Amino acid sequence: MNARTGLAFTAIIAASTLLPLHGSPAWAAQAAWPVKPVRVIVPFPPGGGSDFVMRTIAPQVSEGLGQQVLIDNRPGAQGVIGTQMVARAANDGYTLAVVDAGTVIMPLLMSPPPFDLIKEFSEVAILVENPFLVTIHPGLPAASMAEFVKLAQANPGKYNFGSGSANSHIAQAVFFSAARLKLTHVPYRGNGPLMVAALSNEVQVNFTGPGTVLPFARSGKLRLVAVTSIKRFREAPDAPTLDEVGFKGTDFRSWLGMLAPAGTPRPVIERLNGTINRALTTGQASQVLLERGYDLNPGPPEAFRRFLGSEFKRVSRAIKEFGIKNEP
Repeated sequence: MNARTGLAFTAIIAASTLLPLHGSPAWAAQAAWPVKPVRVIVPFPPGGGSDFVMRTIAPQVSEGLGQQVLIDNRPGAQGVIGTQMVARAANDGYTLAVVDAGTVIMPLLMSPPPFDLIKEFSEVAILVENPFLVTIHPGLPAASMAEFVKLAQANPGKYNFGSGSANSHIAQAVFFSAARLKLTHVPYRGNGPLMVAALSNEVQVNFTGPGTVLPFARSGKLRLVAVTSIKRFREAPDAPTLDEVGFKGTDFRSWLGMLAPAGTPRPVIERLNGTINRALTTGQASQVLLERGYDLNPGPPEAFRRFLGSEFKRVSRAIKEFGIKNEP
């Protein structure tokens, strides 16, 4: 080894000791992440549960990251359009998606599938879980879920049910089929537009998350007649469960989580996960979400991945059993 080669070799060894423990050039470039605002795509219109949850935690997440979190509503195709944007984005941690069960459902209903949930995304965190609240229009001659079921059974095809998400659609299709109710499905591009339709009596019944519908139920603009969880809902303890009404074992839940493009560096995922989990367990955001009836279950990315796997199996069975089809 000549002197020049020896000096060069020594320089390489010395430089390598200064690299982060991750040892990856990709992570070396990300060591200061984030150095600019982080965009979170909400694939539904403003006014829905996903929008509400993200806007509630965004200030604390921004503070924790030291950069602004920008919320970008990109609705369309039951959340597919906005979610596709994230699948195709750079995997540098600056473009993320808030997703719901539609992320699992839509690839099972569309041909070809709009994206591959396993191959095209990295799990960041599960945000919230919640039951659906069953509300009917107060103009109906029904004061309870049992009375609504009798009314709908006596008038097949007369009433409409609305959905603002694929998960809500499937939950209602499964329930109304089991209850032998013939209702017409009216899909909307999100829960915000669905609430406009529900308030105007365009649809007479719907299953919706508490972040969207609870204020209208509390004000009497919609009538809360049941909840879809096995246990009663803590923010509306007088509302019976569907199990109590007579539909034994009924347990439908909704959830929201965050995804990043596949290949996002693991340290970025871990930073996001830790920051989000702190927002869900401390400070004002967690209190606001709890008051709206959300269950907060922070955990590692791996827990979200396992949860998505179980959801895929559950939804696949429901789609096959009840013959659920995609509706434009």
